Amino acid sequence: MMNILGELTKFANRNERILIWLLCFAGALRVFIFSAAFPFFSNVDEYLHFDVIMQYSHARLPRSFDRLKEESLEWIVPYASPEFLFGPDRFPEGKFPTPLWKQSGPEIEPEIAATKAAWSSEINFESSQPPLYYTVASLWWWVGQRIGLTGIQSLYWIRFLNIPLIAIVFYAMNNDVLSPICFGALFLCVLQWFRTETPGFSLGALTGLAIAATYLTKLSNLPLVAVALVAIIAKLVSLMRQRPSAGLMPLAALILCAAIPIGSWMVWAKYQFGDPTGSTAKITLLGWTRKPFDDWFRHPIFTPRGLWVFWSSLIASFWRGEVSWHGRPLSWGPADGFFAISSLILLGSAIVGLQRRAGLSTFQQQAIGLAILSCVAGIVFLALLSIQFDFGNSIGPSHAHPYFTAGRLLSGALIPFALMYVYGIALLLRRASSAVLPVAIVAGVVTLVAASEIITNHVVFPSEHNWFHR
Repeated sequence: MMNILGELTKFANRNERILIWLLCFAGALRVFIFSAAFPFFSNVDEYLHFDVIMQYSHARLPRSFDRLKEESLEWIVPYASPEFLFGPDRFPEGKFPTPLWKQSGPEIEPEIAATKAAWSSEINFESSQPPLYYTVASLWWWVGQRIGLTGIQSLYWIRFLNIPLIAIVFYAMNNDVLSPICFGALFLCVLQWFRTETPGFSLGALTGLAIAATYLTKLSNLPLVAVALVAIIAKLVSLMRQRPSAGLMPLAALILCAAIPIGSWMVWAKYQFGDPTGSTAKITLLGWTRKPFDDWFRHPIFTPRGLWVFWSSLIASFWRGEVSWHGRPLSWGPADGFFAISSLILLGSAIVGLQRRAGLSTFQQQAIGLAILSCVAGIVFLALLSIQFDFGNSIGPSHAHPYFTAGRLLSGALIPFALMYVYGIALLLRRASSAVLPVAIVAGVVTLVAASEIITNHVVFPSEHNWFHR
């Protein structure tokens, strides 16, 4: 009997591994198809990120908020598509012009000059962003150059870096693509702290490096790092009550491995951009001003309608991305509504289940609690950013929509969010007679996500500017 059970367990584990690999392959294929379908340069500041990548590729770190570099313009001018921001009605005969990179001859020189003049005035306000993504992307670009990629293939090569990363809905160059992986690694490290009674030097060092990587990827990951640190400190306090010296070595390793890279970058940012995060000069460049504290509470987010606008816009963007096409967001109303409502219900379900413990072990309670806190911290952080600024003439956030609802800013919480979401489904269906029902619901959600992507993004495939028409 034991032999039979052992064989069944091996079979189940083997099938589970096969399923995981199939899901990874499906995710990579999806990212490849849509990365190739979108032309350059998307409305999510892709041209700015490319400019920073180009500077890093020459071992130059940006030192100020400067105009786009000449070398970047040599790529942006011929390959940029107007389709993200404008409709065909803006052009003669209601048709987009042939991409510049497909034209030749002296007759296109005036158009190239005019296009270059327009792009030359753009200020790169992403220059002060943390360096990890740009370092990785510049090395990837260097590899592409060495294997002989040229022209538009080189640009798509940078986008295809997203394939091994398989990160949410990122079909463009963007430093957010590393956030789910870096905080995912930190999340797993914290779970290991929960599991062990004797944390060692190596766990402390790995956790410190994961903290550094998460911070040095995107400043919006800071609340997630804070949650992880609070969890680790709580664990250390518990250990040191029993054995005062138990956690000193891993704590020292954590502080050392996190503080050196983060501190070095903060010193650089302070010296080059005026403050340790580089945010003050960027805020000024964008035309934002800080509101008096009393004015914070006059924000529409403190009304039921405003709170729903913030939640629904943020969660919809988190699920499907925020790319525009012909000047309008690529979205599908029914899917956006489902994402916003289901996420709210399942977050509530997970919180209630955690309070009632619902048959969870101590470790499971800690893991789900950490996932919930990570998601909530990221959302609260964006809400706080929304209420403290007057956004002036900014396009987004703006006076009309004064909310930070770019879902990519929440992307670091992708793995905790998925855990919370699936746990919420399992909890709601815990009394179901069939164990297959929760799996079927999750499969249905995955199908809806895939269908909504096809419905919203199919319009980009005919573009003459994309990889399929190279």
